[in-house]
Amino acid sequence: MKTIIEWTWEEAFDKFGFGDGDGWNGTGEVLSWIEDELGWTSESDLWGCHNYMIFSLRDNTGKEYEFNGYENPRNILPKKIIKKLDEQFREVE
Repeated sequence: MKTIIEWTWEEAFDKFGFGDGDGWNGTGEVLSWIEDELGWTSESDLWGCHNYMIFSLRDNTGKEYEFNGYENPRNILPKKIIKKLDEQFREVE
């Protein structure tokens, strides 16, 4: 039996992402890619009984991007990083 999980990278920044933390969570996938491919550092944690999520990212220049679990990360991250995330985690049909 094959299970298909549909998700978006934005859920890794969302308090209620990945089914509010009740199932599979892709935050680690997104974090690993950001750290390995971009060389950025991160802070992530559980939000109470909710989602394991990304709370902050720091780029190679030391600039920090903070996430509150409610704001769309597309409104916070640089456009070139959003493009790379979209390419890496695009939907496959």
